[in-house]
Amino acid sequence: MVIGLLRIDLLIPNCNSLKDKRSVIKKHLHYLRKTYNVAVAETGNQDLWNRAEFSFITINSLKDSVERTLRQILSELDHSDDLEVIGEKRELL
Repeated sequence: MVIGLLRIDLLIPNCNSLKDKRSVIKKHLHYLRKTYNVAVAETGNQDLWNRAEFSFITINSLKDSVERTLRQILSELDHSDDLEVIGEKRELL
């Protein structure tokens, strides 16, 4: 069994309030949870209106599958129009 952890630090450049931020984040968290069948949460920078940190976890019996899922999630966020990835950390257990 392989557990994959991914933490992504994000900049949300077009937000002017925490309310704007929540709208952007909610959309992405719902989509990623549904599309990739992963557990995801906002785990940092909750009081900053233009920053966010997402943490993902996925479990599979195949290491390649876990790595592919984490790469796809990062790619999705990297190509997002309303977010900018400014840091990421991956870990396999």
